[in-house]
Amino acid sequence: MNPESREQFEKEVDKANSVKKLKDKFLDEFFKNKEAQIFEAMKGLPLGDADALNSMHMMLKSMQSLQSEVNTAMNSGNMAAMSLSEELDKPKY
Repeated sequence: MNPESREQFEKEVDKANSVKKLKDKFLDEFFKNKEAQIFEAMKGLPLGDADALNSMHMMLKSMQSLQSEVNTAMNSGNMAAMSLSEELDKPKY
C-alpha cells in the first residue's frame, strides 16, 4: 500500500471514529426523539391535510438521509480499518 492510500485510509478510520462517538453520545437519542415527535404530530393532523402530511414526510426523509450519511461514514471507516489491518498482516518480503 502506498503512503497516500494508507494516509487516506487512516483519515477514513479517524472520521468514522468521530462519527461513531457523535452517534453514540447524541444522534441515536436525537433520531429516536425526533421520529417520535413527528409521528405524534402526524397523529394530530386533520384528515385530508395533505400539505402538513407532506411536510412531516419531508422531515422524516431528511432524518433518514442524515442517518444514511452517518452509517455510510461509519461503514467507510470500517472498510478502511479492514484494509489497513490486512496490510499490516501481509508478510514483508
